[in-house]
Amino acid sequence: MMAAFFLILVVGAVLLIFACYKTDWKAIDEQNRQFYVDGYHIYYDRKILRQKEVEQLKQKNNDCNNRRKTECG
Repeated sequence: MMAAFFLILVVGAVLLIFACYKTDWKAIDEQNRQFYVDGYHIYYDRKILRQKEVEQLKQKNNDCNNRRKTECG
């Protein structure tokens, strides 16, 4: 019983070391540095960025509705 536990532990450790060795850490670090000018992260803050984009479109539409249609195009 103890030998099986030890074998599972050793195999798990070897698999973990192999996974860490094969990981491209430079690519991960490069992707984690992708930010917009406002400080929002490209991937993690995409819901916030989408909401800001929708708000800007609504504001633009409200401005166009307040002016004559020929000015907005």
